[in-house]
Amino acid sequence: MIFSHSQLETYERCPFKYRLLYLEKIKAGRRSIEAFMGSLVHETLEKLYRDLRMSRLPELEDLSRFFVDAWRASYGEDVFIVRSEYGEEDYLNTGLRCLENYYRRYYPFRGGGTPLWLERRVQIPLCDQEGRRVNFIGVLDRLDYLEGGRYEIHDYKTSQFLPTQEMLEGDRQLSLYQLAVEASFPDVKEVELVWHYLVFDRELRLRRERKRLQEVAADALRVVREIEQASDFPPRESELCDWCEVQEHCPRRKHLYMVAKLPVRELGMDRGIQLVDEYAEWHARKKEAEEKLEEVRKEIIEFAEFHGVEKIQGTSGVLSLSRVRRPVLPPEGSEERERLEEVLRGASKWEAACTLSPSKVSSLASGEELDEETRNRLRELLSWEESVSLKMRGLFE
Repeated sequence: MIFSHSQLETYERCPFKYRLLYLEKIKAGRRSIEAFMGSLVHETLEKLYRDLRMSRLPELEDLSRFFVDAWRASYGEDVFIVRSEYGEEDYLNTGLRCLENYYRRYYPFRGGGTPLWLERRVQIPLCDQEGRRVNFIGVLDRLDYLEGGRYEIHDYKTSQFLPTQEMLEGDRQLSLYQLAVEASFPDVKEVELVWHYLVFDRELRLRRERKRLQEVAADALRVVREIEQASDFPPRESELCDWCEVQEHCPRRKHLYMVAKLPVRELGMDRGIQLVDEYAEWHARKKEAEEKLEEVRKEIIEFAEFHGVEKIQGTSGVLSLSRVRRPVLPPEGSEERERLEEVLRGASKWEAACTLSPSKVSSLASGEELDEETRNRLRELLSWEESVSLKMRGLFE
């Protein structure tokens, strides 16, 4: 069995997307501009360190040119932008700023450790509680070696979001990479996890205790078990749906995606839009009708009381009024409510106490299910109101 942090993260965020990508093997034909920009920033930083290995220190202008050339060569219709207030050039300039921030912070790249791995595919073998081997794979951005058996795992982030320390503590990806490093180098004495949040020009560091590493590994295996045992993979909506590269296959997003691609002049021709607009129109009329019905209902009751009638003739039928005396239950959490429930439980009416309703309590207070003493106690705890119901009967019914 082979899994990756990305697979687990996808499942946790949206099981349906996991099903599409990893079970049905749907090939995403699109990618967000944020993902596109991030991949090119990674590619450019990889070039930087490969040049450094060859004793060549590229100028910032050279790296920027490499980034722009790669952008121009690979940017196409498959790249989509969600934040419509920004355009391609805004993201291109953000990528250049990420590279500039990093370059100026670490120039001339003589301190720190020696890069051992660059964009290295790693494998992390773990065993679950049943002794089954589960292999986790991933691509580690950079691994540095420092003297004395010290290692640093570096991860580049182009996110517009800076995590809290608590969020770093919960990170799974780099913790799994640490297990891969420890399995690959027997001289490991210390590993530090390093995140470079390039948009903010921030470096965040963390050392994992052995117990916490074991907890992270156990949690990863727990998610694997959950995936294996899952029989249903429902879609889960979130603010990330707009960035989903396979939303055209999702029942929650498919029509939204279809409509978003239509020219404005064709929006009125879509049957889905027509149906929703028609529903909204009738729903608004329903609310207006309900408000009018309540207004007329009050007038009918006043008319019937003034004339002392229980039936009123109309041209389309006869309207009958019936009056019912109903109990008003004490509010939940009140002392009176607790006493009422206590009386019912004492009379072996546990179900009635748990699901109190005016109709059920009225039946108990006036019926023969309870003895007279209990009925009297029940009536003392209730107040009563009169309810009027209307029923229309046509002339020919």
